[in-house]
Order: sequence, then C-alpha cells, then structure tokens
Amino acid sequence: QLVELLNEYLTEMCDIIIANDGTVDKFEGDAIIAFFGAPITHPDHATRACLATVSMQERLDVLRPIYYEQYTQQLFQRIGLSTGECVVGNMGSRSRFDYTMMGDTVNLAARLESSAKQYAVYSQIADSTYAGAKDHIEVRELDTTIVVGRTEPMTTYELLSRKGELDPTMAKVVASYHEGLAYYRDSKWEQAIEKYTAAIAADPDNGDKASQVMIDRCQSILSGEVTMEPDWGGVWALTEK
Repeated sequence: QLVELLNEYLTEMCDIIIANDGTVDKFEGDAIIAFFGAPITHPDHATRACLATVSMQERLDVLRPIYYEQYTQQLFQRIGLSTGECVVGNMGSRSRFDYTMMGDTVNLAARLESSAKQYAVYSQIADSTYAGAKDHIEVRELDTTIVVGRTEPMTTYELLSRKGELDPTMAKVVASYHEGLAYYRDSKWEQAIEKYTAAIAADPDNGDKASQVMIDRCQSILSGEVTMEPDWGGVWALTEK
C-alpha cells in the first residue's frame, strides 16, 4: 500500500514539474529532486519553478482527502527552491551515471526544504528565487537567517500563490506578519508579539503557525532564554537543518 500511494503521489507531482518544463532528477524515498533551466535553457526558470510549486501544493490539497480515504494517511509536502549557478551533467561511474546537478545552490534548496518546518510552512524560497519570479507570485517574507552550513545571511519567503490570486484572509495574515517582522527586526519584542498575535487572529479557523513560531522566539528573548546582541542586525542563525 505504501508503494502504491507513493507511486500515485510521485506521478501526480512529476507530471506538474514536467508540464512546467522542469527536469526530474531523481527520487530519494518520498522526495523529488528536480531543476529548471537545463537541459533546455529557460530565462524564466525561477518563475517556472515557483508556478510548479504552487500547482503541486494545490493538487495535493485536492488529493489529500482522497488519499486519506484510501490509505488513512494525511499527506503534506515541503518544497524548497533556490536559484543560482550549479553544475549540471552526467555524473557517476563509467558504467552507471545520472544526468544530475551539484553545487551550493542545490544544497541551499535542500536546506530551505528542511528548515521550512521550523517556520511551520510548506513552500520556502530563497531571495534569489524571489528576485527572479516576483512579478508572477505572491509571497510572505519570513525571516533573515543563516542556514546550517552557510555563513552569509539570506532572506527567505513563503511562496503562497500566483500573482493576484492570494486569498483575502491570507493577505490580512501576511500584512500583520510583516508589521510584526518590522518590529522584531527593530528589537521591539512586545510590539512584534502584538502584530504576530493579530496575524493569528486574522485567520481564526486555521491560525497562523509561522506567527506562533515568531511569538515563541520573541518570548524566549524577553525571558532571557535567548540573548540577542545589540548589533544583531535582524539575522537569526538556524541551528538545525
């Protein structure tokens, strides 16, 4: 049953990637590794990756209750996107090789997929990806962080929808979250908590887990559990992959 479920899920998701001219690299368990812009060059590869991501999440929303009825399993997926230079080509031994990719950009995408759970979101993209696709997508600016394995800070975003298709309730959540983020970066912890609380209240049916993550962080700073230097610059160093 597990193999049957995964094969159905992977088929649905790969069909969307391919429809957006992405290249499916490989599977690692239930994970799909894919890239856009090779072997055929697409100048809008960041946009294609983002639109594929939105479609994949939308499709899984439709399939989730069906899968639950058939397999009694709730399926959710995290997706991380990073844009930049990488090496793409045939790699492996003389007798067996894959058309695959490697490089810091690839590693960062993996870090963004895994660290998305620390913000309780399902689609997290790098600032480089946002820069390439911002005219076609709606996002929430999440945080400025240093991910595990890197030394330079970067701003990450939650990918929410295609441009102009953001749910009005979510738009209110995002607006309050961004206000909270501004206070947070200014070390005004109490005011940040108020705005993050407003973000949660804007969607009473679902709440906003990312806002709760930031509330917990601010409270840990106020309690002295976490100490922030005066010149911290709004950068949070992640300690888990």
